Order: sequence, then structure tokens, then C-alpha cells
Amino acid sequence: MAVIVAVVNRGSTPDEQHGPNLSGTSAMAVLTPAECPVRSTNPPSAPPLHKGDAVVFIEDVTYSDCTRVGTGKTVTKIWRLKNAGTVPWKGYSLRRLDVTQQADQCQTIPHVPIKDTQPGEMVDIQTVVTTPSKPGLCYVRFKMVDASGTVLFPGSRPINFQIIVDTP
Repeated sequence: MAVIVAVVNRGSTPDEQHGPNLSGTSAMAVLTPAECPVRSTNPPSAPPLHKGDAVVFIEDVTYSDCTRVGTGKTVTKIWRLKNAGTVPWKGYSLRRLDVTQQADQCQTIPHVPIKDTQPGEMVDIQTVVTTPSKPGLCYVRFKMVDASGTVLFPGSRPINFQIIVDTP
């Protein structure tokens, strides 16, 4: 797994996409398991919302990219991030970018809360994922936002998960 250094949000709306075009379609209609992992492109450089704020992706604690999961299963996805800046994270969350969820997509909550995290600390962030009833690739992207919903890290790739949904 590659380490993503720096920021988790680029200040875009869900319609301003980098990487696969998922706007208005289900990820599984666009992507197949053969295309896993999806290669994300880097958005234009931009400073964080708060001077001194920074994040480092540490690891996928559960379900690394291209893990196979059966259809109709409920699993818990966990990412580990580090607050690498000088700004405490208070009221932060991950906001799902492709919030219009279709029946043939992996289902998650739209906002995943992040425990308050002091500079230098690591935090595990988890969400429950329900896989669809048909096989395919689930590619779901999140951006880090503050309590008001404002994007915190413009200029960075989203945090995502990519799982291959197979018949049991």
C-alpha cells in the first residue's frame, strides 16, 4: 500500500472529479475488478484550510485495496491516519464524495466521524460498508471536512476504499 503524505481534501465538490468519472453513475457500472486498484491522480496543489494542518495516511487497517468480499456482506473498513500538523483535529469527519448511492454500489454513511486528534497522534477511522447483491468493484471516496462541512485539505487525493465484490 502506498503512503499518501499531506492532505485528504482538495476543496472540490463531488462533481469536480479527478480520476475515474463516477459522477451520476454507479462505480460498478464504470469499473470492473480487473481495474483494481484504481489509480488516483493528484489534484492541483493547494494549501490546507488551516495553516499548520497536515495529515499522513498510515495504513489500511482492514480491507486493503482489491480485497475480495462476498455480495450482500456487511464489513467494517478502518483507515489509520496521523495528525502530522500543529492544528488539533476537533469536529473533523470524512465526507463521502459520491453520496448518491445506487443499489449496485457499496453502501456507507455519508459522514464518518473522526475522534478528536492532537498533533502527532494517530487515529483509526472506521465505517460500516454493505456490499451490493451483484459482483463488481466498489470504489468509494471520502474527503476530510471540519464541523461546518468545509474541506480541510485542498490539493490532496481523497481517502478511499476499493473492494472487489464476488459471489460467495
